[in-house]
Amino acid sequence: MKAVFKSSPSFGVEIREAAIPKPLPGEVLVRVEAVGICGSDVHIYEWTPGYDFLTRYFPLILGHEFAGEVVEAGAGSAYRSGDKVTSETGKTCGQCFFCKMGKGILCLMRTSLGRIGLERNGAMAGYVAIPDECLHRVPPGVSLEEAAMTEPASVALGAVERARFFPGDVILILGPGPIGLLILQMCKAMGAGPVLVLGAEGDHQRLKVAEEMGADYTLISGKKETQDKIMDLTGGIGAGAVFEVSGSPAAGVLGLEMLRRGGEMILVGIYPQPIPLDATHQMVRQMKAVKGSYGGASLDWDRVLNLVSAKKLNLIPLMSQILPLEQAEKGFEAVRRKKALKVILKPSL
Repeated sequence: MKAVFKSSPSFGVEIREAAIPKPLPGEVLVRVEAVGICGSDVHIYEWTPGYDFLTRYFPLILGHEFAGEVVEAGAGSAYRSGDKVTSETGKTCGQCFFCKMGKGILCLMRTSLGRIGLERNGAMAGYVAIPDECLHRVPPGVSLEEAAMTEPASVALGAVERARFFPGDVILILGPGPIGLLILQMCKAMGAGPVLVLGAEGDHQRLKVAEEMGADYTLISGKKETQDKIMDLTGGIGAGAVFEVSGSPAAGVLGLEMLRRGGEMILVGIYPQPIPLDATHQMVRQMKAVKGSYGGASLDWDRVLNLVSAKKLNLIPLMSQILPLEQAEKGFEAVRRKKALKVILKPSL
């Protein structure tokens, strides 16, 4: 099979032949039908700081946002050949404090058990071997291209679940990437409004998609008139909840400024530097809360698939391009240069 490899600690990826994996006991072999390029995949492609831990696993097949069909299942598996599935990003131990709380994303054993496309080979390939307990069945009415986006959608749902807001509250989303646009849809579904999406000067196309997906206002961050608009819409008190998804420390500062007293800011982005916060005056005395959000719970995967099946979550506008696996580098560059929101690779094309 062909696969997208990261083989050296430098810019780029390579596409080359690999052996079809043999599933171990407790695993199934999945024929990959669709696999998305995630922002973290782009960071690995660029070899930005923070991914040095991967070198011990080189050569490594990338990709963790995927869906496909089971072609081989081991004894005792709940799955059968022909089942359409998507997968969580890795196993959890099920026994640690965090697993027992239902927060498997924080599992103490998660990295040692191996995350797909990080500590173990991923799904940018014709086939991938996956632990049985990571899988979720794709319900009727959900395409495998849509199912391949369950992972980012569960990240967005996890972030929305972390926030405390009420129907009619003004919501501010900083960053019109795929996660931000998924958060937009989920906030609208929960009765929030108006919802404002802020982007940078180069985000005009993404902001246009945000409008198509229900944003009440799309604005360019860093402009005085933008901040004035937010305060005007809220009667001068600020947004009820802020989701910072861009990964910009400056956006984190802006988000806290635009948050009303007693409100919550949810940090979803990955930040290259610390966010400077005035804890005394902005958090203690204004009772604002800042929460981190990372991934989604296992149950969120089923919730997302049900939302898509019920046509309450629309993933189609986020799919900018569908490319053959051999054109992976073209897809990486499109996402990297903000020419695409989500690129889906199809090994079968």
